[in-house]
Amino acid sequence: MAEVGWWPRLVRAVVRPLVFVVARGAPPDPLVGPAGLRGLRWVVAAPTAVAAVVLANAPFRVFRVSQLEPRIVLSSLLAGLPVVLAVRYPLVAWRLIALQVLLAPFTYPANADLERWWGWPWVMGLTISTGFVLFALAESYDGPVVVAAWALTTAAAWPHLPDWREHVLAALLGAGVMVLGNTLRSRRRADLRRVAEQSRAAALEERTRIARELHDVVSHHMSVLVLRADAAPYRLPGLAPEVRAEFQLLQDIARDGLTEMRRMLGALRSDGEAETAPQPGVGEIEELVRRFGAAGTAIELDIRCGPDPLPVGIGPSAYRIVREALSNSARHAPGAAVSVGLAVDAGRLRITVSNTAAARPALDAGGDRPRQGLAGMAERVRVLGGEFRAAPTPDGGFAVIAELPLGGRADG
Repeated sequence: MAEVGWWPRLVRAVVRPLVFVVARGAPPDPLVGPAGLRGLRWVVAAPTAVAAVVLANAPFRVFRVSQLEPRIVLSSLLAGLPVVLAVRYPLVAWRLIALQVLLAPFTYPANADLERWWGWPWVMGLTISTGFVLFALAESYDGPVVVAAWALTTAAAWPHLPDWREHVLAALLGAGVMVLGNTLRSRRRADLRRVAEQSRAAALEERTRIARELHDVVSHHMSVLVLRADAAPYRLPGLAPEVRAEFQLLQDIARDGLTEMRRMLGALRSDGEAETAPQPGVGEIEELVRRFGAAGTAIELDIRCGPDPLPVGIGPSAYRIVREALSNSARHAPGAAVSVGLAVDAGRLRITVSNTAAARPALDAGGDRPRQGLAGMAERVRVLGGEFRAAPTPDGGFAVIAELPLGGRADG
């Protein structure tokens, strides 16, 4: 198959964005499109649209043209309409602006000498709308679409700018506005990617911690199994040879499993050393709450777990969820009263940690950065097959709720 030459590739690269801009429609970049900017754009768009309509009508008062003339009223309204459309549909708004840049000067009254009045053949309101729409378009779409829109806007202005210097000035002004918008778009995309990477890193770190805990728990039980299988022939001397062989096989399998697990999970130890301390559980939550209360925090604790022990892995996870939630409340809501509750109901352990509104300024004022503690708790609950919710409360506080199934799974 013959290779396509550079000329067809260049034509395709130029024509595709032009066809997209002129004839086709597509949603903006989902990462940084109007869905995330709509509220902020409305704050700017509303007064801009009003100013565009007023300033599109003002020159005709100067030249004593009747304000009730239909074409003037329509021209004024059309100058503000693209600003409103740009909040949600920047590409549609640009198409309307491009048409107005091309056609509007032909509709102005003959005695409205706009070039002598302020230097451009378009009313001031339309110029403001054009700048806003070009900025919104560049903030929502990628490079080829932005370049194509800039080129077509410049071409639409060309018939009304006989002096080449004015044409260059208009092109540079439009390019400057669009470069600013596209720069903000690129920066916002980078920020969103950074936040996503940090959240993913927090989830992976929590999964690593969970794997370490599971390693400790499973190692304990398998070690007991090895010891029991090894001691069985001595405790029961009358065993048949085939039974002794079976115990020996169980012992070998358990030891091989321990060796493989240590080899695979050893890399998860950041310090390369095994943790010999026992894993904390629900029984240690009372001491944890006592330590936080000793620091001056008013904490209420209510544990209703019943007489039956919790399944392996649930206790350490419950302890760490409570600990992380208490740490978050201490950082983000200092001085607030905290309530901690654990209850077993319908085969699930429900953990609730809530706090009232902060009594003092937060120790961590970086409200725009990702909450890795919440991401870690959510990942821990997800791995255990539970449900996790964290949200502000109506009284200005915050609540963390985790439900762990007691017959839980670990589906990784």
